[in-house]
Amino acid sequence: MFDVGVVLDCDIVSALAKIDRIGLLAKIFKDQQLVIPNAVYVELLEAVKMGFTFPEKVFKSKIEVIAMNEKELKEFKNIAKNQKIHNGEAEGITIARNRNWVFLTNDGVAIKVCEQMDVSVLDIKDLLKIAARKNIIGEAEMLEIINDIETKDNTVIVEKDEILQEYKI
Repeated sequence: MFDVGVVLDCDIVSALAKIDRIGLLAKIFKDQQLVIPNAVYVELLEAVKMGFTFPEKVFKSKIEVIAMNEKELKEFKNIAKNQKIHNGEAEGITIARNRNWVFLTNDGVAIKVCEQMDVSVLDIKDLLKIAARKNIIGEAEMLEIINDIETKDNTVIVEKDEILQEYKI
């Protein structure tokens, strides 16, 4: 689906870790490198300090921590000026843009920035649609995943019908 890599924002990786489905990413993107930027790693470390255990699932997964190169760091400084996005999102967008990778986020502002900068971006709905389309998850399991994300991560998945429609195609 994507050439080389997938950059994950904290919201997506956290939601999947909270419901014990972090391995779903490796199934969906089996031939791609899965990474989190340094800033997302720091966000996850902060969650550990607050007593959360879900980050350990991310740390033990196949997801790698990646650093920006010099060119990316210069661009990051400009993107990070946008007060509406966090450093993890700015770092992820920068890496995805410069390496022609895809960025996974659930943050609406970050999605708009990606669209303005011509960065490939997917949200949780897109991710679940791909899983359904590739038949990685059956419909009953998909309903369970959607319910778990909504209850355990307190995230509303919009357009659930659109995800479930993938099973009818």
